[in-house]
Amino acid sequence: MDKQNIIDHIKDLLERGEISSEEANVELVLAERYRLITSRIPREVRKALNNAVKQKKLGHLKKDHLKPEVYYHPNFKYLAIDARNKHERESLKALEQMFVIRKDN
Repeated sequence: MDKQNIIDHIKDLLERGEISSEEANVELVLAERYRLITSRIPREVRKALNNAVKQKKLGHLKKDHLKPEVYYHPNFKYLAIDARNKHERESLKALEQMFVIRKDN
């Protein structure tokens, strides 16, 4: 299933009242396998995701320097770790390029 189909399916479940909006956020993370948190998220969403972590439906890795926070499907922790590491490498590369440009001027 591609990302748009996943979103449409979850919206459909939500509209039919089969799941709550909190459960929809958790289902989205489960379907996508992981979700990097690189900016602020609404309090209700964070609360729903953290409750899912407490119930062992989701896994969670805290932010670590340039590595972003991530919520993930328990079976796909390795994908979440790879995505975090890739994000960190890209951030370091961007910082390095920024300082190289400034150094030349």
